[in-house]
Amino acid sequence: MPEPRLYDLHGVARVSIQWIDFEHLLDSAFEQIRMYSKADIAVSLRLLRAFGDIAISTDDLDLRTVLLNRGRQIVEGCSQRIAPEEVKALVNRLASLQKLAPA
Repeated sequence: MPEPRLYDLHGVARVSIQWIDFEHLLDSAFEQIRMYSKADIAVSLRLLRAFGDIAISTDDLDLRTVLLNRGRQIVEGCSQRIAPEEVKALVNRLASLQKLAPA
């Protein structure tokens, strides 16, 4: 995360910025879509793809773990409303995300 304070040339703090943390950023960007996608395989697959793309872009294992947990929520939610044969595609996509996150 960026520093929460910006300093002038003399080292005096001039600006304080309240940054949104990663989990709140995910909530803001994806949570409503995830809730909607429980009955939509195409949207759920694309959410998992987005999480995978984000995971690939960082070396931070903690962030990757957060993304993996969010991916699990997607599969779990869909498992309640989508036919098992369709859920297999989600499980396969989740497996790709699991390879990027620590065990």
